Amino acid sequence: MKSGSEIKQWYNVYSENQLKTGTNLRHYTIFNRLKQSGLKKKHSVLEVGCGIGTLTKLIHDYLKKGELVATDISDKSIEIAKTRIPGSKKINFLVTDMKDFEYPKKFDFIVFPDVLEHIPVEQHKDLFAISNRHMHEKSIVLINIPHPKALDYLRLHTPEKLQVVDQSISAYTLIKNAYASGMELINYTSYSLFYEEKDSVLVRFKKANNVTLRPLPRNKIIRRKFIERINYFLAKGSF
Repeated sequence: MKSGSEIKQWYNVYSENQLKTGTNLRHYTIFNRLKQSGLKKKHSVLEVGCGIGTLTKLIHDYLKKGELVATDISDKSIEIAKTRIPGSKKINFLVTDMKDFEYPKKFDFIVFPDVLEHIPVEQHKDLFAISNRHMHEKSIVLINIPHPKALDYLRLHTPEKLQVVDQSISAYTLIKNAYASGMELINYTSYSLFYEEKDSVLVRFKKANNVTLRPLPRNKIIRRKFIERINYFLAKGSF
């Protein structure tokens, strides 16, 4: 397993390559998924693994009255990110590997934008526990990662495109570590981003809490049943 200093040094060099790519489809997609998940302009957001600040800039410019904390293990990446958002009072950049992360506020959203696959999986349980400590009851953790099978394919056919740590993270491993840290799954969705096949995964978690069941009004249940019966008869008649 690579040490933290080795990973940091690799990304200090890699940050120069990221400048050539800039803001791409993935960054816009993740931002729009945050928006669809309920991100408001007054919210507070923690971005883990901000790199040179591509997604960071999109979130920052949207948060009119909110606050953004952007972290990365690479001090060089943070230096570059700061130049993209100079002089802003609503963002705080921190160089950290998140192992000892502490912040005086809880966040409405915590986002891992294609970063978990680059953090040794042995650290994920503790990372989720740290995240959980910085969540309130309505906080959402949004994770984007490569689909594990897509990453397996790239590892076999184009390993030169992979980063210093690039793990295939199964749904089982991801959910197990999150649940062990006091979170529960909202949804796990595979989707196509750069390939015709599903090459990416979007996952959302919330803080685990006791379930409360509130019965629906009877007329709403009857209406739902009516719609489902119509759909059934339409499907039945189509054969």
